[in-house]
Amino acid sequence: MVIVSRRQFLGCSLAAFASASLGACAPTGSPAPAPQPQAAQTGQVTPQPPTRPVEFVISTSPGGGSDIYARFIIGIIEKHKLSPQPFVPVNKAGGAGAEAMQYVASKRADPHVIMITLNSFITTPMLQKLPFTTRSFTPIALLALDPFFLWVWSDSNIKSLDDFLREARQRSITVGGTGSKQEDEILFKIIELRANTKPFNYVPFRGGGEVCTALAGKQVEATVNNPSECVQFYPERTRPLAAFLDERTPAYKDLPTAKELGLPISYVNMRAIVGAPELGREHQAWHINLMKQVYETQDWQDFVKQNALEPKFLTGDDFRKFLDDFEKLHREIMTQAGWI
Repeated sequence: MVIVSRRQFLGCSLAAFASASLGACAPTGSPAPAPQPQAAQTGQVTPQPPTRPVEFVISTSPGGGSDIYARFIIGIIEKHKLSPQPFVPVNKAGGAGAEAMQYVASKRADPHVIMITLNSFITTPMLQKLPFTTRSFTPIALLALDPFFLWVWSDSNIKSLDDFLREARQRSITVGGTGSKQEDEILFKIIELRANTKPFNYVPFRGGGEVCTALAGKQVEATVNNPSECVQFYPERTRPLAAFLDERTPAYKDLPTAKELGLPISYVNMRAIVGAPELGREHQAWHINLMKQVYETQDWQDFVKQNALEPKFLTGDDFRKFLDDFEKLHREIMTQAGWI
């Protein structure tokens, strides 16, 4: 299996990915309480709040997972009056996250710009050879890991994962996903390599909302959307066949995992927050404390359960280590796929 549990993360490798079981690495266990932010523990930094509205940059189009989560977080901040300044959503969906990352990278040391991330935060700089990496940005917090489901039309003749794989071994199925050579296409590439299917006919879109809309409109035959992105069309127009997790999620307890159906693949999307490069420690500490408060609200915990997310709160050096290890894993996967 391929993915990232904090406990198992260091064990992920290309050798594991290429093995018969695709390695190990999937989120497991019950949610843990959020630890105290590292910056706040030192006692050496006084958190400094923003003095004007904060731009909350989103690297996907409206309706995608990142857009849904960013706007929900903003709603929590407003509801509980957690910030003296408003947070304003700003969608910059071009270039598989490159437009958003370039914009935030240009706001050096500015505490009034933050960005919600997904896996393209890791892969886009590698694929496009951008003048920055994940280490260019200031880490704030990891909030959750988001699972992927395999979705088809509700009235599709493909009724099970076995049906899907059988069909995919006979012809190139047309599938959709966010961006090119990003997390969705990576997962389809893993399926192709692991299950020995024909190459998928992959159609890129600007965000997960557009992807599932295309599926509901039968422009593509299958997707690997996160649950929150496709729920609006479920069950009338879309239907999940399997979850790419180690264990079933309580929110979709009747949905089998690919693993239990004989395809041992696990893969998740990170939902995290970063700031501009060279952000001052006092500003970083304030944003960390803010996201800790968001994480601890009942609103966030309920949202996580309803959307089958795994809550996971990391800050400081732990979050930086997570990003470094996640980047290493994706570099190995994309090298195996021949993309870099």
